[in-house]
Order: sequence, then C-alpha cells, then structure tokens
Amino acid sequence: MQYSKMDLHAHYLSPGYKKFLKEKFNDMGDGVKTPAYSIETTLEIMNKTKIDYTGLSISSPHINTGEQISTIELAAEVNDYAAEQQQKYPNQIGFFASLPLPYIDASLRTIKHALNVQKAAGFTMPTNSRGIYLGDSRLDPIMALLNEHQAIVALHPNEPGTYDTHVAGQIPVPIIEFFFDTTRTVLNMLQNKVFLRYPNIRFIIPHAGAVLPIVASRVQLAQALNPKLTDEQVDILSVMRSQYFDVAGLVFPQQLPALLDLIDPKKLLYASDTPYTPTPHVIHLAEQLEQTGVLSDAEKHNMFTANAQKLLNRI
Repeated sequence: MQYSKMDLHAHYLSPGYKKFLKEKFNDMGDGVKTPAYSIETTLEIMNKTKIDYTGLSISSPHINTGEQISTIELAAEVNDYAAEQQQKYPNQIGFFASLPLPYIDASLRTIKHALNVQKAAGFTMPTNSRGIYLGDSRLDPIMALLNEHQAIVALHPNEPGTYDTHVAGQIPVPIIEFFFDTTRTVLNMLQNKVFLRYPNIRFIIPHAGAVLPIVASRVQLAQALNPKLTDEQVDILSVMRSQYFDVAGLVFPQQLPALLDLIDPKKLLYASDTPYTPTPHVIHLAEQLEQTGVLSDAEKHNMFTANAQKLLNRI
C-alpha cells in the first residue's frame, strides 16, 4: 500500500450487539451472516491496509429492538464497548456513538454523555429506525442538539421501513435496498429542510452517495410536477457540494466518477466497511483507489487522510 489512511466507515460488534443479532435475526441481520469480530479484527485489517486511524460504528440492523428500555440499554452497551476500545487505543481507534432512536429524551442524554464523557468522534444514524426517516419532525430535538455541538453524523443504510419482499426476491437487502434507503432518507431530509435548519451538522453520506449521483439532476424537475415544492426543497446539488461522502464498497467503474462531477473532492473520505467487507476485498478496493486515474495524487492524499484529519480536527 502506498498511502496511509484514515477510515471513517468501519464497524464493530460489541457482545450485546452480537447477542441482539443472534436473538432477533438468527445471525442473519439484513440477510447478512454476522461476521466474527473482536477489536483485534480491526487492528489486523488496519495493519494490512495501512490504516492509521479507524472511526468505528455499529452497522445495520439498527439497534432499535422494538422496545424502548432494551433499545436504550443496547445503545449504552455498544457505546460503552466502543469507548473502551478508544481508551485502549487512543491514537488508532475512535468511534461514532449510536443513538436509541426514535426515543427523544434518551437520545438527547446519549448525545451529551457521548460527547462530554466518552469523547466520541461523532454519531452514526440509520437511514430509518423502524420506518422513521431522518427528516421526520419528531427527530428535530435530536438534530437541534447535534447542530448545537457541530456534530459529525455518519449515515448508515438500514432495511427500508416498508418494501415488498416479494419484489426484492432473493437479492440481499444490502445490495440494492441499502442504496435506495440512503437516497430516500437524504431526499426526505432535503424536503424537510434538515440541511438548511441544522447547517452545523457535518453529515457523511455513505457508499459514494448511493443512487444520488445518478438521480440528482432529476430532483429539481420535481417542481414541474409539484409546484408546491420550494427551491430549497429540491436543491440537492447544494447538499451534494456541502456534505461529506465516503467511498465504502465497490465505487468503480460508475459511482465515483459520477459523484466527483457533483461534489467537492475535499469532502471525499476513505472507508473500508470492515468486517462486513472481507479483508481480501478491502485490500483489493483500496488498491483500486490508490491506482485510479480518476483522482490526482493530491486528491488521493486528501481522500485517504487529509480530509478526515480536517473533519475530525486531528491536524
């Protein structure tokens, strides 16, 4: 590997989260086999891929168990575990705290504790929590507090709140539905002016923007069909220019070039998506990014390290 890296989309599995996946999903959350994991898994991948710093977060399914008390307890457990790893490896490991969405008071307490006590790098939020999407006005108090603290919020796709499993068929949820749900929640946030009302939140949109690079030019056409939409409610291009995007997953040959036509390259972030992406694939995808001609050497350096350093204020 030529470039040192900072990874802002990598996952961990705490003991409580493993139990959740076992009991609720028979170790097949979102149709994906639960990978083996310990913190050594992360450290080994970092060594093989020349990653100096990893910001860990919980993946999907979201920690909402369907019941308030156990959701709050699971949020505390996953955050405590990650904070412990950060304390053990302060120069190598950081974490994005999970929130017990959609429970407002508990989420507000979690934000304060994560920032003031656990020193979280930021927060991770699912595209939806049991059908409540991130533009929902019920979540406004959470967004307001995150905005007050100028928080970093890494979005992560979740199984859609509603979709026809007969149409989806045998294709696992992460392959297609994750991309649609990321796109769906960003457009939901746009229509409800989340980006305008909470401008201090730095959102990280995963997987090279999912379907957004392909549909962005169509969004503004919505006013022709629905004149009630304001300019701000369809201005997805401003969102694309102002927010951050990670490169988790397979971004070549289509996604990354399309994304780069719409965003500021200084908002591009490296991401491994481990351990759900197996290590050989992580290495291969990193090599693709290192060798691509789509990015200049300076842009590669920024994507791999400098952009994340600036975002996390680690310069």
